[in-house]
Amino acid sequence: MSWKAVCCSGCAIAMMACTSLLPDGRQEKFSPWKSYGAAKAAFDTITLGETDRETLHRLGFDPGTIPNLQILNFSQVTKQVLPPSPVLSEAEIPPGVRACVKAQSRCIGYQLELDRIERQRVGNFFADFLNFRRETQVTGWRFAALVVMVDDRVVFKQWSGQPRVQETHVSRNPLGPLQGSGEKAASQLY
Repeated sequence: MSWKAVCCSGCAIAMMACTSLLPDGRQEKFSPWKSYGAAKAAFDTITLGETDRETLHRLGFDPGTIPNLQILNFSQVTKQVLPPSPVLSEAEIPPGVRACVKAQSRCIGYQLELDRIERQRVGNFFADFLNFRRETQVTGWRFAALVVMVDDRVVFKQWSGQPRVQETHVSRNPLGPLQGSGEKAASQLY
């Protein structure tokens, strides 16, 4: 093998290794579920009028063990579920929410918002390092649930979510490390 081929191979390997030097990150709210499907499956096992607080806690909806699970009082529950203006007749309000309003202090809600988002910078290390071009791949999932109980029985539930998050963020700076230096210099004058 010639000296040129060895140098070219070495440079190619060094350039590929440089991508591992790009920053990455992860944002995750702790939960007993490691996937969107697992969180949704646990939510689906909740049965209105039958599931009690103890069962709900066993399913993973336990504010004593799960961080970021918010406990709502009856007025916060209605604020979450009903539109801000009184455009609904009483018949249009879900029965569980009506029961919550009537029960007042005997009604509580559990609100949970979960996400697992990973960010990974990809592309050329030198272009990223020198701020010419930065590309970030964002992947993951989001899940939110509201469970309302009156006298320790579930009377209302709703969920929303995003089973698959996939985004690409690209920023280009033609001047690289000099981009924005004019603004910095101008701000220092004043």
